[in-house]
Amino acid sequence: MTKRAVKAENSISKLKQEIQQLQGQLEGYKSENERLRYEETTALTTMRHNAQVASEYLNKAAQDAETSIKQLLSGRETFCFVSQLLTSIDKITEIHD
Repeated sequence: MTKRAVKAENSISKLKQEIQQLQGQLEGYKSENERLRYEETTALTTMRHNAQVASEYLNKAAQDAETSIKQLLSGRETFCFVSQLLTSIDKITEIHD
């Protein structure tokens, strides 16, 4: 074999090794990519679920706040009515004095 042929054989051998190394890296990258996609999907699913739960809690809080406000307004009306009654009683007692 000539020097040139030996050199070519060595180059081919090195290139084959490099191809094997690159294929190994490619497989590693493919696996990592799949793992990252799975984690991303899981994270998005969790975020959607958390957003839905938060939305439900906020809706419930708004409903409870509305109920409380209605009760406060009703109580205010009752206080105003009682105040008017007391004023009327005071006026009635002034007349008899």
